[in-house]
Amino acid sequence: MGDQTHILELIDQILEDTADQPGLQEKIFDLRDALFHAQQVSAQFALKIKTLEEAIEKLKSPAHRIGTVLGPGEGDLYRIVVGGAEYQAAVAPDLVETEPLEPGAQVALNEGFVAIARLARPKTGPLARISCKLADGQLLIAGATGTAESMVMSRPGLDLGKIKEGDEVVLDPSQKVILEFLPKREARALVEDDFVKTDWTHVGGQEKVIEEVRKVIEYPILHQEILTRMEYQLPKGFLFYGPPGCGKTLIGRAILTDIVQKLEERENREFEGRFIHIKGPEILNMWLGESERKIREIFTRAREYKEQGKIPFIFIDEAESILGTRQASRGHNITNTLVPMFCAEMDGVQSLRDTVVILATNRPDLIDPAILRPGRIDRKIKVGRPDREGSKAILRVYLKENLPLEHPRFDAMCEPFLDQLFRRVPEQEVLVLTLRSGELKKLYWKDFISGAILEGIVKRAKERGVERAIAGEELKITVDDLLQALESEFVEGSLLPSESNMEDWLQLLDMDPRHVVRVRRPSDSDHSAQITLNRSII
Repeated sequence: MGDQTHILELIDQILEDTADQPGLQEKIFDLRDALFHAQQVSAQFALKIKTLEEAIEKLKSPAHRIGTVLGPGEGDLYRIVVGGAEYQAAVAPDLVETEPLEPGAQVALNEGFVAIARLARPKTGPLARISCKLADGQLLIAGATGTAESMVMSRPGLDLGKIKEGDEVVLDPSQKVILEFLPKREARALVEDDFVKTDWTHVGGQEKVIEEVRKVIEYPILHQEILTRMEYQLPKGFLFYGPPGCGKTLIGRAILTDIVQKLEERENREFEGRFIHIKGPEILNMWLGESERKIREIFTRAREYKEQGKIPFIFIDEAESILGTRQASRGHNITNTLVPMFCAEMDGVQSLRDTVVILATNRPDLIDPAILRPGRIDRKIKVGRPDREGSKAILRVYLKENLPLEHPRFDAMCEPFLDQLFRRVPEQEVLVLTLRSGELKKLYWKDFISGAILEGIVKRAKERGVERAIAGEELKITVDDLLQALESEFVEGSLLPSESNMEDWLQLLDMDPRHVVRVRRPSDSDHSAQITLNRSII
């Protein structure tokens, strides 16, 4: 529509020439307004046309491939990997005017595989684990693709001096260049490494176990010269076996507390212990290599704590679930590789002061023999059910002096309870065993007692005392509360499921299944007894 300035000048000239014609000037003003409006509309359409033209140009443009620079090639070319294939590609001159392309750099390539632009380093990528550092500084990784190892390079600027075998790294999309080191990942519920100081006074009813364990842990601390002269090799690991709820974990924590205390007294400085508590079944993973990786991480964490001057304890609960024989694996093949991995890690533990490994299990017969051979887990300690004196010691832990008790004397509180617990009356029968010799063996409440059950009984008694206090009575724990809680624990709580593998229960009760031909409950009828006989151990 012509130049806007020129049009305005013409209109102003016409207005000057028609100053004596007001009617004509009014029409000229209307014309000028119409021209302004037309110019605005024209500018809007021009902007839309430009936007559409740019969109059409982008639609016609091909997509750029993204490649990773591996290093210089012949002449002015660069070795670039794109989609798993390597090329010697040309580079636009303006890309390398200021600095050359370094290994690991990301570039965009056109249809002719010419690098035309630098791209930002990706923040995500496949993960791999360092499996070996070669003598010339090169690195081998595993886990990037499948299970095979591959050799990779690192981008300039990474401090390879701090990297260790087992560390995780982030690779470029081609999995040929290390871009970043992955920070240490925090363990989830798999590993608990808190250290709660536990005095031996908290472990009731296990005096023989405590005496045996204390000898083993105190000798290398207090009498190291004597043991060195005798060339006596101390055990590196313990196997705690016995019924559930009898204090195996508690004993493990007390051992660590005792070691820390003895070292502090001897060397006159502070020590820190780390109790690495692993639930065995949580290690198992359906994905190939994951369970083995977790085993390596457990021992790696222990070695890191040792390098930091801390005292690590590895405590694996329900060890038969991951270190069992083929019979214990119940058809799974995971343990076929876990056991060798654990053995290899155990062989790397030098001494008791290096790392203490404790396995806890209810079924020691299902632990693979390779684990229990001398030089690995060679000290086996039975943590049995408490007798009357042991039960009294456990009650002393939970019925503390500061609690509001009916009788200030501890014996006045616990003796009536123990008399009731250790009675052999028909009302307290749990199982009747028929032995191969023809004898009948009856199992009572006392045969199932454990520290965990006693703790549960005391909790029930406290609940009764709290309920009375809320109702307006005096706050206290009475002997009757303990007796009622005892009955509730064994009557309301079900000790045996309706359908159970009786062999497992006999093992937990320290009964040899080979000596038992029938297992039944006292309340079972003859028909029920016959059904039980059909699934008994013969």
